[in-house]
Amino acid sequence: MFKYLISIFILFFTANSSFAVSYSSATAEQEGSYLVFYYDLDGNENEQAVVGIQIRTKDKLLSTRQLHLEGDIGLVDVGRNKKIYWDVFKDFPKGLPENSRWSLLVRPTHYTNALGMKFVYIPPGCYYMGALKNDKLAKKDEFPRHKVCLNGFFIGQYEVTNKQFKMFNKKHHSGKSNLYSLNKDSQPVVNVSWDEIQKYTKWLYIYTKEIYRLPTEAEWEYAARGGQKNDTYWTNPKDACKYANIYDLTAHKKIKSYTQKPFECSDGYVATAPVGKFLPNRFDLYDMIGNAAEWCYDTFYQGSYKTSKKYNPVYINPYVSLAKSVRGGSWFSPKKDARLSARSNYMPGLINDFIGFRLVLEP
Repeated sequence: MFKYLISIFILFFTANSSFAVSYSSATAEQEGSYLVFYYDLDGNENEQAVVGIQIRTKDKLLSTRQLHLEGDIGLVDVGRNKKIYWDVFKDFPKGLPENSRWSLLVRPTHYTNALGMKFVYIPPGCYYMGALKNDKLAKKDEFPRHKVCLNGFFIGQYEVTNKQFKMFNKKHHSGKSNLYSLNKDSQPVVNVSWDEIQKYTKWLYIYTKEIYRLPTEAEWEYAARGGQKNDTYWTNPKDACKYANIYDLTAHKKIKSYTQKPFECSDGYVATAPVGKFLPNRFDLYDMIGNAAEWCYDTFYQGSYKTSKKYNPVYINPYVSLAKSVRGGSWFSPKKDARLSARSNYMPGLINDFIGFRLVLEP
């Protein structure tokens, strides 16, 4: 069944100048019902790298997350004689198609792609998704709080910017008014639909040969929390402007028609700020609350938490709803929406001046 595996090693590794880890001696052999990938991870003592596998067939490209893999995969220490075990028949019951190829991917935990987009590796783990019972600002769709466990993944350290999106669509304009501009290169791209983002990720694959997608709701909240149980990065709302660009006194003085009560602090921006201007969370991610709200991959359903799977959940059900989930709040968000468990949703073709996105890179 394995005779069609061709041992072609595609170097799929873009290193930062300070990252010296690489691989060598990569081979693949059949052992019983497994295909075993052997490699050495070369670098300085105590260094680590994120190791992944891609399998390319005539009509498919499968990443680490989609394959049944065990062994030295994910976050791996430098050393010799590393092994990855692949249960091939769980992914290809009839055996590998002819002329299949595999690639070993080696990246740093803080990875910069060919377009200069920065990603942070989020290690695998479990957390409790949803609002605490005593959260007076929570809505019904944030309950029940439930345990979720995820594989490791890369997520954008920042929201995708206008500059990065205009590499794909030069004509895109995020908008402006007499009070503010949303279209500067360093600001998060907004007025972009879920549907258009799918075209953007396809373009990114063609340009980089890497697989990108929107985060699931579970991945987004896990990354946003960074291990904390509380629903905001601040205890006192007056400290919110240190961590997030939300609806504050700066915006309230200009947008007087908005009836929501502002945060009692000033972040210095009427609308979106350049990405990365506020304090990062514990995973070194910026603007997870505020700035631009962020599209997620899932179909939005108010009751999805009641039926959620424990491991790597994603809710896709067009028969229940066509709407897509949006998380994180924005520059226009009052207190009830500027929370880690707060959920909203919009139709995938919608554009709005407070909705943008960040991406997941398949490891």
